[in-house]
Amino acid sequence: MTQHNLAFVTGHVRESEPLEAALLSQVERFVSLGRRNIVIVMDTFPNLEEATIAALQGLLRRASELEACVTCVALEDRIISKLQSMAHASDLRIINRVDEIPGVAA
Repeated sequence: MTQHNLAFVTGHVRESEPLEAALLSQVERFVSLGRRNIVIVMDTFPNLEEATIAALQGLLRRASELEACVTCVALEDRIISKLQSMAHASDLRIINRVDEIPGVAA
């Protein structure tokens, strides 16, 4: 896959770094590099507790401000259901196969 406008965000962060700060930093860095199609790999998040959902909502707001498109890849139905229950879920593109990422499928 050689999509120069694409970036992947995961839920892996350093222990000392707050999740929301890490996610915002990643999105801002990717957009500054010209990558405006942000893919969040949801299955890499350790949990989907309230703090994680709040961090994701912060990421979505910031991505919107930066005019970036966010797609969530979630393989588990449980994760998809949790994402769909989020505020503004109707604005969120949720897919369960990587080949569904806009502009990436061959």
